[in-house]
Amino acid sequence: MSTLKRYPATCCWIKNILNGKYNSEDKSYNTIFGKTKRIRIVATIIDKREVISTQISNEEPGSEDVDASEARLEFYLDDGTGYIRAIFFKVDPERYKDFVKGDIIDVISRVGSWNDTPQLYPEIMKKITNPNFILLRDAEIIKKIKSGEIQEVLLPESKTKNNGEDSSEIDIEDLFEGNMSSETERIKEKVLSTIQSNSSGIGFDKLVEILNISENDLKDYIRDLEMESKIYQPEKGIYQSF
Repeated sequence: MSTLKRYPATCCWIKNILNGKYNSEDKSYNTIFGKTKRIRIVATIIDKREVISTQISNEEPGSEDVDASEARLEFYLDDGTGYIRAIFFKVDPERYKDFVKGDIIDVISRVGSWNDTPQLYPEIMKKITNPNFILLRDAEIIKKIKSGEIQEVLLPESKTKNNGEDSSEIDIEDLFEGNMSSETERIKEKVLSTIQSNSSGIGFDKLVEILNISENDLKDYIRDLEMESKIYQPEKGIYQSF
């Protein structure tokens, strides 16, 4: 008698799925953490949409289970490494009315693909109230990567060739730096040194004022530094270095 195998949820970043290779046969992604069917991520809701389908599309994932008169709920998630769509089919929107744009959430989800685009089918979704939770999750992922608990992602041939070189080899530094330019790295180091020079902590608005950079750019630099475990938030909006 065969039994249903339930894959454990892999803690990862969104970019690990975006950079993975989808296997349509077993509906999994080949990622640096191996075969992945379920993931656990922490992300911010950047958009929320309720969609009423007026016709059934055979191309739509899960459409064979969806009544044309029923709604689906879509959340667009961003964790600082990339963004992805999470979809609930045949769901009562009232059940998720308290999840709004700007909320930080912890999601356990199946992974899938539609039109060659990765997307999620959440099983569990809850709000994050402790800001240190994000740091702990990032530290867990970084620890796995630095300890060598990663695998080679076998990409399609078109993605493995770069001027005759095999680009499928995993570059640990590239996982963190994202091929940053020297100017970007210089600014990030300036952000870090400014935080380090304020041993009692410094606020976000003060950093914007001192560094004279846009809020969006500063958020990106801060996110990188947090992911590298170089800074943390002792309280929301205040930054200190380790």
